[in-house]
Amino acid sequence: MTDSNAVELNAERLNEAAGGMKWDRNYVSPNVIDARGGSTTVFGITFTYDINGKCSSVSYTG
Repeated sequence: MTDSNAVELNAERLNEAAGGMKWDRNYVSPNVIDARGGSTTVFGITFTYDINGKCSSVSYTG
């Protein structure tokens, strides 16, 4: 039977448990679309919009 006691993980142990995945609230990836906005694709060109309706990126998937 495994030990079922709850313990706080230190940073090293957390890295092992999380597979080294890190989260930083100050990092902004240019490859992530804000889910509160939207996107439209016309003739293979995709326009993405932020929450205010401003075009945030244009990409060609054609």
